Amino acid sequence: MRDPTYTYCREVLPSSTVDRAVSLSLTRAGASNLALARGNILEVYEVRLVVNKETGQDSLVPTNEYLYRSSNAEEFDLPMVQDEDRQRSTRGGFAQTERPQLHLVGRWSLHGRIMDMQPVRGSKGRQRVDRLLLSFAEAKMSVVSFDQSLQTIVTESIHYYEHESLTKKCFNDYQTCDLRTDPEGRCVAMRIYEDQFAVLPLAAPNELGVLGSTKLYSDSFVVDMRGADVDVRNIRDFVFLSG
Repeated sequence: MRDPTYTYCREVLPSSTVDRAVSLSLTRAGASNLALARGNILEVYEVRLVVNKETGQDSLVPTNEYLYRSSNAEEFDLPMVQDEDRQRSTRGGFAQTERPQLHLVGRWSLHGRIMDMQPVRGSKGRQRVDRLLLSFAEAKMSVVSFDQSLQTIVTESIHYYEHESLTKKCFNDYQTCDLRTDPEGRCVAMRIYEDQFAVLPLAAPNELGVLGSTKLYSDSFVVDMRGADVDVRNIRDFVFLSG
């Protein structure tokens, strides 16, 4: 008997294509993280400088010739390091070098394809911890953060705009759900149903505590660009301007 769980959709192989990529400090204060979206999979990496010791021909660090092998080679799973080695000290033929490497923090399978994602910057300074804003079809977005005690992501809020009053104005079935963040960190906008924008006001970065005790956002609202006061149609892209 077939499992009814997979009647609608069954994922045979995970996506291998990177759709979106952003850099932020998600896992801890001052961390250099890279977030990748692969279909419905979210991956978070941390960039670390690894100190390696090498002397003579007995090197613990793969040579550049090895790192830049063609994609047909069998050893393709090594980090692709393009920066030159940074020599720290050399004593009697013994050298220490630093190489940046990507360390996988976590991989999560989400309930829906990630359409777009943007970082939500925290308070300024070395103690800054960012959050990640994700958008999903048909018109949903969620704010997630990283819980260090559980070593996993947690959902702080979910916002959906799949209302009949909004969908009846749309004549295109494909939704992009593009996200844009204000440079000053005051709000986030998501384009929904062609020429409408869902705006999520954010708290100022300097108002957020180090532990994130202050509420991140306030009530969202929708702006219809086809209204009588604006009347802008067929929007292809948008961006916030500084000021």
